[in-house]
Amino acid sequence: MHQSAVDLFQLLLQAGAVPGEDFSCDGERQAFHLNDRCHHLLQHAYPEVDWEDVLGISQGWSETAISDLHAALGCPFVDILVATMATRLPTLADNAAASYLCTLLMGVDAATGIVLYPLLMERLDMAGQARLEWLLRQVPEEPTGPEWIQDLVLAAGGTATDCPMQGDEVLLTERGWTLMTKVWQGDWALTPVPDAASSDVASSDAASTRF
Repeated sequence: MHQSAVDLFQLLLQAGAVPGEDFSCDGERQAFHLNDRCHHLLQHAYPEVDWEDVLGISQGWSETAISDLHAALGCPFVDILVATMATRLPTLADNAAASYLCTLLMGVDAATGIVLYPLLMERLDMAGQARLEWLLRQVPEEPTGPEWIQDLVLAAGGTATDCPMQGDEVLLTERGWTLMTKVWQGDWALTPVPDAASSDVASSDAASTRF
């Protein structure tokens, strides 16, 4: 690994990042992976550093991961989801926005290794960027609403029929569920619909999603 990567990892340790959880090294590709917490820690521990320039050495790996995922899904998942998040966040109250943001950033990162945070920042104006930074420092006080599930499935190539609303819940068809598991990983509770055997639909109770 290049010395710059070693130096970066040392800075991450000093900033409070946890190896294996917040960042890792890909020896085969000679690259490294940082999650959103790492970006957040670096920016606040060393605000004088242009981290977009420094972290550019990992851009090739990120672009490869995104290209591979898009090819597998048959659609530009990251582009669609980031655009959707940028539109969705201003419509949500702070607690709901913090939960929505945490749910998607962490879940997509865990499933795909793709860090959405810098891409989302590029989509926002200065006020939106400032709010995003503030939201990342908050501890969500309420479960996220069902919007994140629909945004995720639709961005992954699903349709409205794959993730319809039923009251305060989202129903996932088998296709919707398959798409979701390809791009998101986390803890959630599933409640089978009474006629699931015939309709092939499962109900995901957003209020039971835990992070």
